[in-house]
Amino acid sequence: MSKIQDFLEYINKKTCNKFSFLRLKQVFFDRSINTCIVSFIYPKEKDLNETEKEEITRVVKEYIKIDGAIDVRINKSYIEEELIMHQLKNFFEKNNPLLFSSLTKEDFEVVCDEVVKVKIFLEKSLYEYFLKSNIEKGLIDFLQKNFYSQFEIIAVQKENIGASTSLLNERLKNIERLSEVNSLIKNSQDKYIVQDKKVIVGEEITFNPRFINSINKEFESCVVAGKINFLTERTYKSKRTIKNKEGQEERIEKPYFSFQVKDDTSSIYAVIFPSKANYHKMHLLKNGDFVAVQGKIQKYNDNYEIMVKNISLCKVPSKQEIEKITDQNLIVEYKYIRPQKYSSLRQTNLFDESKSMSFEAKTGSFVVYDFETTGINLSNDEIIEIGALKIVNGEFSEVFTTLVKPKRPIPLEATKVNRITNEMVANCYSIEQVIRDFYLFCKGSQMVGYNSIAFDSVFLDRAGKLVGINFDNNQIDAFMLAKQKLKGLKNYKLGTVAKYLEVSLIDAHRALNDVIATAEVFLKLY
Repeated sequence: MSKIQDFLEYINKKTCNKFSFLRLKQVFFDRSINTCIVSFIYPKEKDLNETEKEEITRVVKEYIKIDGAIDVRINKSYIEEELIMHQLKNFFEKNNPLLFSSLTKEDFEVVCDEVVKVKIFLEKSLYEYFLKSNIEKGLIDFLQKNFYSQFEIIAVQKENIGASTSLLNERLKNIERLSEVNSLIKNSQDKYIVQDKKVIVGEEITFNPRFINSINKEFESCVVAGKINFLTERTYKSKRTIKNKEGQEERIEKPYFSFQVKDDTSSIYAVIFPSKANYHKMHLLKNGDFVAVQGKIQKYNDNYEIMVKNISLCKVPSKQEIEKITDQNLIVEYKYIRPQKYSSLRQTNLFDESKSMSFEAKTGSFVVYDFETTGINLSNDEIIEIGALKIVNGEFSEVFTTLVKPKRPIPLEATKVNRITNEMVANCYSIEQVIRDFYLFCKGSQMVGYNSIAFDSVFLDRAGKLVGINFDNNQIDAFMLAKQKLKGLKNYKLGTVAKYLEVSLIDAHRALNDVIATAEVFLKLY
């Protein structure tokens, strides 16, 4: 008998089968609030009053004994087309970016009957892909977990419409655009840290600045930092009027300031319309000052400019500064690159028996890592991208990802493989700078790579020694695990092993993408 059946049988026994119609939707533990959340659904033709819900809650708390709070949620399951359409969107967005980017609302037909029928209309290539990928079963399981009903999925090939090879290839490229992995890479590269901020105008700026060359759209609020150039005071005529000496109405002139903010990557035009209280504060600034400014990004005459609200003096760390580490135990805070929370972290489902994992994986701390390099020469080639994912107690928790500026140009042959260009790394930190932060990220964890013993760990060791850091973490090679535990594969490349274990590998040969696939492979093998 499964854990779910044990749980439901306990509830039925304690309540004399009064609530045998209940369906367990989800049980998971949210560590951020130290709370176990238990969700039930029941059919729309049934009714539960507050007293009955309290009885169910009491029995659940008797069964689940944890060190934390228990939040029991009991909701009626309404079977409505719009609700089902919303869950269909959630399923494809999370599980299949290719179909998510290709389908519209008009491609679905939902008929709510005793068995809910969902028709999906697909062009020829996508229809064949849908059948081949066995998406139907996963979709039915997903819908039946969210609704108290049975579902039937019907894939229908559109007539007289064939997706051309070029169109399908374009849609495949959308995987990269939609992938959460690539957004993590982009976000981590766009931001950096400034120091010693001192408020001059407005309020304290709490967000990190964005490299100016990464601004390619309008933002309601954005922070940039750099050196002030061309600081100029001007006036404009406001809409308010005042009577002059001759008794005529004339518009009031008010001051504003314009200046350029320039960082290592680019520059942006900035404008501020100060209040009376802030007008004199603007005279504390001069050309050459380093400032962080916060405001609205808008487009004007085909260029982006920032309408400034807050200004602080600050210090911008030099990217050329290289520190030699005399005691690596003193590295206790991030200086150049900060890790980020893994954005699609799913909380542990306590009754999800499909996630079988060893005790070591459930209780350990691991950093799965991968490097992209300028080539495969272990002596002379250089790291140009670091991607790493931390696994704590079996859950993905944080990512560390950054491009790295090499000392020599990236060869065209390397760019063809990993699509990292010299322009992409031109304003990035050097390996001597980022390796100290990577050491801190890995501290106290076992390190996991794929074919890493023969390649990545060699680059890691050499990079650490440049600044006096010794990576003495225990190293695990998932490639060796695969060879030991999966007999008879045609080869043991990451793509082959991932496919065999039904692990998705999107956009291979970018560091973080390979890392997430390696992490899932590792957890299945370890």
